[in-house]
Amino acid sequence: MNKQVIFSYLQFFRCIPADILYMTYKDKALIRSDLSRVMDEIPFKNVSIGAFNYSMLFVKSFRNVFYYRTGKSGILRIFSRWLLPQLDSLEIHGIIGEGFRVYHNYGVIHPYKAGRNFTVHHGVTIGKGRPSVEDDSIVDPIFGDNVEVMSGAIVFGGIRIGNNVTIGAGSLVNKDVPDNCVVVGNPMRIIRK
Repeated sequence: MNKQVIFSYLQFFRCIPADILYMTYKDKALIRSDLSRVMDEIPFKNVSIGAFNYSMLFVKSFRNVFYYRTGKSGILRIFSRWLLPQLDSLEIHGIIGEGFRVYHNYGVIHPYKAGRNFTVHHGVTIGKGRPSVEDDSIVDPIFGDNVEVMSGAIVFGGIRIGNNVTIGAGSLVNKDVPDNCVVVGNPMRIIRK
């Protein structure tokens, strides 16, 4: 047996605890929707256990998303994280809807809540700031559906970001943003799509 075959078998065994966790997880559809968002990056055409294993091994940001989703899953999650460690350079907290995608391996993602198809690029910081006007207990941003936050953007405070919004690279966002907009610059400017 050559070294490459042995190496691929060893990689497969590292995925077994994650596979069991994935197959038995109560909201498997949520993980499948996250996996479907990375399909353009991996050599698989369909969401499958093979695509899941490949993503866990080689798409480290997906690995962090998976561990975020399975946060309260006990011993299998601990064992899986021991064999396939998560990235310390990528923090994820808050309530995030299906189809969550993180590009690259660096960022702080702490929304209060984010809707479906939330996409975050490299070096983004999302988190605590001035409280919301409506509810002073909300100090993190609330995002609608289909929001994309580009590289190096900073979004903070108890603000609301509407649906179908793109936050441009390097933008500083600390005020509400309506639906169907692009936000650019520092200070932020809102451009209608």
